[in-house]
Amino acid sequence: MRILAGPGAHVRFTSLSTSSADSITSAFGTTADPLLSNFSCHRQGIRALMEASGIELDKVCLLDPKAENALSPEDGDGRFEWFLFGVRD
Repeated sequence: MRILAGPGAHVRFTSLSTSSADSITSAFGTTADPLLSNFSCHRQGIRALMEASGIELDKVCLLDPKAENALSPEDGDGRFEWFLFGVRD
């Protein structure tokens, strides 16, 4: 996932238990890799994290494998601040 997001991106893992967050942090290490996105682990759910970060719902692109339209390069035109997938919150 961090490879796909790429450098300059930030992957947030949400709704984690303390032990899950610790495991992910340990597995990914704490040193920055210029080829991977940054990451952070959060106990709070995505909606609470969005609110705390000041992200409005219309600035989030929900990546749904069952969506009618596929993700396109135009979706990266700046209208979205976050791309969200794997959610049940």
